[in-house]
Amino acid sequence: MIECPTCRHQEFVGTFSCSECGTRLVHTAPIGLDDLSEGEAAGDHGLPATRGLDPSAIFGLRVVETGDMVSLVGRDNFTLGRSGGGQAIVPDVDLDAYGAQDQGISRLHAEIRLDEEGVHVVDLDSVNGTLINGKRIEPQQPRRIRHKDIIQLGRLRLQLVSRQRS
Repeated sequence: MIECPTCRHQEFVGTFSCSECGTRLVHTAPIGLDDLSEGEAAGDHGLPATRGLDPSAIFGLRVVETGDMVSLVGRDNFTLGRSGGGQAIVPDVDLDAYGAQDQGISRLHAEIRLDEEGVHVVDLDSVNGTLINGKRIEPQQPRRIRHKDIIQLGRLRLQLVSRQRS
């Protein structure tokens, strides 16, 4: 759990904003063209800069459409999905800010795991599936991902940004 710095309400790690007062809790920062490599600025999706990644984060996810960086800090695993509007199911990283329901993202769509072997993504039996670099992955089967890989949840594309280049 994390505590809102404004109202002290407790929220799950990875929640974007406080449900009580609306204060932003997860560090997201748009990546401007100055932050991108020359190739990426030209549109070839080259190596993304780690600027915008929280200094304490080993890895994060860049929302391809907006350039926002979602730093993943403080845990070894994070569920990705959308809140259910009063439902008991709450993902660690709520993608509602990126039109999750319209993008076809399930409430608990996928999980990102960090272990001694690297970073893995697991589809959690989502309705619209999870793709890595355009290839659908099997549900419940961890699949290793690396720096700059594209993870697609429904139609939302995220790019892994890692300080560890393995």
